[in-house]
Amino acid sequence: MLLTEKLKTAIEEHPDIVATLKNKNRENRWEGFTRTHFNLVAKVINKQVSKEVLVNPDLVEMSLIIGKQNLEKQLRVLKSNHVYDFIKYLSNLGQYRVFNWISGKTLQSYWNGGEAKYIKLNALAVFLQIPFADWDEWQKVPVERREVYHNKLPGNSFSNNGFSRSSMAIIKSYYLGDYFLYYPKTDGSKNIIKTPFVLKELENGQVVVRSVSEGHRYSGKVIGIRDGCLYINCQNLDFEEMEQYVFNIGLETKPQVLFGVSTTVSVRNRRPVALKNILVKQTANHKNFDSIPETELAFDKVLTADGEEAIIVSYFKHTANNIITTNSCRKLDDVKKLVSG
Repeated sequence: MLLTEKLKTAIEEHPDIVATLKNKNRENRWEGFTRTHFNLVAKVINKQVSKEVLVNPDLVEMSLIIGKQNLEKQLRVLKSNHVYDFIKYLSNLGQYRVFNWISGKTLQSYWNGGEAKYIKLNALAVFLQIPFADWDEWQKVPVERREVYHNKLPGNSFSNNGFSRSSMAIIKSYYLGDYFLYYPKTDGSKNIIKTPFVLKELENGQVVVRSVSEGHRYSGKVIGIRDGCLYINCQNLDFEEMEQYVFNIGLETKPQVLFGVSTTVSVRNRRPVALKNILVKQTANHKNFDSIPETELAFDKVLTADGEEAIIVSYFKHTANNIITTNSCRKLDDVKKLVSG
């Protein structure tokens, strides 16, 4: 298939590309561009595509913008068999190194009547941030190819208020399930709370959280994934309090353990407080998991060696700053007093 005029025009008029070519005094007559100029265009496109891939790894995982053989080749170079190691590699390339999603040579051929492969057209659609549902209209992808992915990649999967809609698809694929949440108490006892923490999908497609902690019921919504972190907001159903969680998921899929922090209000002085959190996913099926009562684990409690509880308590015992509390201040003088002791 040929590159559509609609795609050509959108690329030619893209602000970043216009600015790059203007600096080289080449603003028109793309058909007469040299390879050097198309290489500059390719660099702009490839940088943006990599940014989109970092927030939408499913573009790679579902072979939408890179062929399976090419991806396998990249993984062999990385000595890995996991697609997320390739995503991590992309994130570490830095400002001046760019992965070659599409080459200047390929672009030059398109502007001179050359045939275009669907994977390369997809990369251009990603660069232009075209919603997935509109790809067919823009590039005339064969129906049989589009149907393979139609129900896998949500329409308009790109960035929305900082979170990508397709991040929900990743969450549903890898992070739903029963977890135990561990966190330090704020009452000065140094004890650790262990309580059920369930991530599940409702019939309407929404991903929610259910948890009961210290007799308080929490209900929350999973907001999405951004910059390798899972964001969750929870509302206390028994009194006015919000908890906000951020868990570091990095590039792992189906992890057993997630580290994070939560912000809440101290039960001692009603001041904002930040707590370290650990989620441990459960592989065994527990009947009525979200009804399991919380457990309070003391640092000096005798626990089964190498058991889940023993490992987690040992971690909290040997790490600092498990609880970060805030002070009450009104003026700069108050801050000075805190510094001087």
